[in-house]
This record gives sequence, C-alpha cells and structure tokens, in this order.
Amino acid sequence: MKAGRTIRRLALIMSASLVPVVIGCSDGAVEPPAGLVGTWNATSLVVDGVNLMDEGMTLSFTFSNDSEYSYSVTNDALDFCDLVANCSDSGDFSATGSQITFDPGTVDAETFSWSIVGSTLTVTATIEGSLFTFTFERQ
Repeated sequence: MKAGRTIRRLALIMSASLVPVVIGCSDGAVEPPAGLVGTWNATSLVVDGVNLMDEGMTLSFTFSNDSEYSYSVTNDALDFCDLVANCSDSGDFSATGSQITFDPGTVDAETFSWSIVGSTLTVTATIEGSLFTFTFERQ
C-alpha cells in the first residue's frame, strides 16, 4: 500500500469527522466546518487491533479555513511515509454532512465517514481489507 495514499485516506476520514459544511454567503464557495479548522493530534491509530501510537508513532493533521489540509508523521510504523521514518504532505479537502473527501477532483480522491464527540474525532475505515480506527484530540 502506498503510504501517501493511506495518509490521504486518513485525512479524508478526519475531515469528515467533524461538523457539516457551511456554505459561503457571498460567492457560494464551500467552507470547511468551523469545528474542524485547527490541528488534531492522533491519540490512537489502531490497525487490526494493534495501536501504532504505542510503538512511538505520531500523526498530526491541520485543517485550514481555505479547505486545505496538511499532516505530519514521525516514527512511521505503517509505511505512511514510503519506507522513511518521517514525512509530511498536504492537499485540498471538502466536507459535507458526515463525509470528507481528500484531494477532491483528482485521481487520488478518497472519501470517508467520521464522528466527533466533544473534542474527540474518531475515524474508522476499512483500507485494503484492514480495519483502521483513528482517534484524534484537538491541539
């Protein structure tokens, strides 16, 4: 599995995990949910029952008002970084209702579902046959 593709999938999941999209008044542009904007740090990343955060991995996502996301990974334990220990990437996202799409309008576009309770964002997806459960806390 390509690490960048997996991270983009995670980013999709995270973005969708927030509140519904707000439609801009003046030009009809779609803005990200206000509750999503900011930085989110993974507190757990469970893949098939193994919490990769327990192995020293860190993962952080930032969502901006201009519908862009960025993420960084350190001590990669899942090949997000294509065989290197640390990496980062960025792209565009869109969120509507309970779904988020990372890199909309591109070949790499991925859409996920989400849930948010209080300051905790939880994203669950099946990726290439493996169950991924991401839990994030707002920084």
